[in-house]
Amino acid sequence: MTSVLNVDTIADKAGTGPVALTKQEAAKAWINLNGNSTIAARDSLNVSGITDEGTGEYTVAFSSSFANVNFCTTQAHEYSIDATGNSSFMSFYTYTASSIRVELHYSGTNYDHEIILMASTGDLA
Repeated sequence: MTSVLNVDTIADKAGTGPVALTKQEAAKAWINLNGNSTIAARDSLNVSGITDEGTGEYTVAFSSSFANVNFCTTQAHEYSIDATGNSSFMSFYTYTASSIRVELHYSGTNYDHEIILMASTGDLA
């Protein structure tokens, strides 16, 4: 026999907040960032702010910190390649339980990318 559960909202036992995810590894923070011109989040979860650290460098601060620095972040950005075969890449610069700083390069120098995607999993504090 199959069952169907149709709900609008799942709340905690008190009915005052979201259900805590335990024994699951859903993204605890993510961002779709416009890193070109005036930086801004197109959408995000558990992100309290973004700092433009200079050309191609951004720090994303989490609203709720991770329990420690042993969380995992995956990232992506729009692909760039020029006629000489130079391509772009993104790397982590520094990270703490409360923020992560990334650096984007193109053709050997820092570069502001229009589309930057990041998602982090791990235990929150």
